[in-house]
Amino acid sequence: MLLREIILRKPQKRSIDTRKKILDVTREMVVQNGYASIRTEEVVAAAGVAKGTLFAHFGDKDQLLYTLMCEEIDGAIGSTVLLVSKETFEKDDFIDALLPLMKLLSREKIIFDLFQHFSGVSMGQFDIEVGDDCKEYKDLLTRGASLMQAAGKVRNDLPAHILGEGCLAFLIQAVSFMLGGQYSDLDQAEKEFRYKLNSWF
Repeated sequence: MLLREIILRKPQKRSIDTRKKILDVTREMVVQNGYASIRTEEVVAAAGVAKGTLFAHFGDKDQLLYTLMCEEIDGAIGSTVLLVSKETFEKDDFIDALLPLMKLLSREKIIFDLFQHFSGVSMGQFDIEVGDDCKEYKDLLTRGASLMQAAGKVRNDLPAHILGEGCLAFLIQAVSFMLGGQYSDLDQAEKEFRYKLNSWF
């Protein structure tokens, strides 16, 4: 490798390492105290970077937090992605696959607020693209409903996309009730969510 190539690559690697350091430090703070407690000054101090460096990578604190929340949401949706990739599955398996997202969104209102953006509210003030993710998730629920319809495991009197939208609506309702104090705990939220989805299907 030429010395010139090494010199040219160093800033890029340093930039990637700095971004990762900021994300890692913030992620650890979130685990300890939640998203709402994060302060820019504490992040830059723990990461050992200037405030301008954080802004250069993420624009502002909100975009940094949204980056981490998007990671968590992607992870929570993963169980549904894996299930729907199978040729056949049971209705209860499908409901089980939705629970990680319901539990994540119920953890903090700020996460639920982001998910509402996923559901169609404009995020033009941010650099993060979430519209495609929202459509993909709705498509995922529709595909799951379609596969279950084809296997004769759920009702066929409604289009699959309506069944999928109903799943999303019940999920959002469960989270809203949990955050609003209408459910005493996640066990009650899960029980009600299961009951409503089983009734819907």
